[in-house]
Amino acid sequence: MGIKDRLVAKSALIAPVVHEEVETTPRTPKTAPGALMHAMPLLKEKQAEIDAMAAEMERLRERVAEGAEGGVEIPISKLVEAPGRRRHMPAQKYAELRENLRRNKLIHPVVVRRTADEKFEIISGHHRADAYREIGRDSIRAVVDDGSEEEANDGAFFANLMQSDLTDFEKYMGFKARAARHPNLTRAAMAEQAGLTEAMVSYIFSFDHLPPDVLSMLAQRPSLLGANAGYALAALAKQGKSEQVIDAVKRLADGAIDQSQAVKLAAVDPSKKKAVTATPVTMKIKSGKALYCELRRAKNVVRLQFQSDEEAARVQDAITRVLETESRAKNANAEQDGNS
Repeated sequence: MGIKDRLVAKSALIAPVVHEEVETTPRTPKTAPGALMHAMPLLKEKQAEIDAMAAEMERLRERVAEGAEGGVEIPISKLVEAPGRRRHMPAQKYAELRENLRRNKLIHPVVVRRTADEKFEIISGHHRADAYREIGRDSIRAVVDDGSEEEANDGAFFANLMQSDLTDFEKYMGFKARAARHPNLTRAAMAEQAGLTEAMVSYIFSFDHLPPDVLSMLAQRPSLLGANAGYALAALAKQGKSEQVIDAVKRLADGAIDQSQAVKLAAVDPSKKKAVTATPVTMKIKSGKALYCELRRAKNVVRLQFQSDEEAARVQDAITRVLETESRAKNANAEQDGNS
């Protein structure tokens, strides 16, 4: 191998020198401390955003808390009522509400509207206000609504309508008042606004055709008649059977018959009227706190049930003696009447 060939072979073993370009853009640090230092400006920016969001959330929580607390305390003496907004509440349920408020915090503030003479009309919460008066509270939490009187009346109507225990007669009174305030409002529109069917609203308005005496009874006891029975009785009243309707509702109010029996009684032809089946009477006779005997009477049948066979047999003997005495006395009276 000549010298030229040997020089070429040696030069082939030498790696070429590469001149790398210097990077002008910063590289991401590979170590944890370096990465942390690199991220500090970004973290500071994000923390500022988080602090701003937290402050906004705190403001929202304060606003929610203010709403939950009911806004303001209003003296009970400044509360007044507007006609037609109060709904009926059974005495037992009101007593439970009063005792609950005596012991516990008011969860749902009353809703009121400020009047020109610096009083507050109750829109919703009449019974809560009554309970606070009775238990001796001087003020009550309230939300003050700044709407018009018409908006307050409509608001009270729809708030009451949502109550599951609102009677059909109270719904009728509410719809009637709403119709008076909005004479151009059709029943179809009222039904749509209230979320009821038009047929149901028509049934409710059938109370219009009941005799005044019946409406007076319903004003005292709104739960006496439902819409279905009211519709049927109103139809009978329009047929000229108002007196029969009044008599049937009076018997219903006395507890002698139920609503379906009242409709049947009012529908009977006076010339063919039959006695309505009397409601069975049940009595429980106690000895101290223990039940001694249960008595049930339906028409001319009396049934007694005792706690033991022995007691039933003993009372049977006593009743037999009484009945035999009564029978002899009745026969004697009959013979005396026949001789006279």
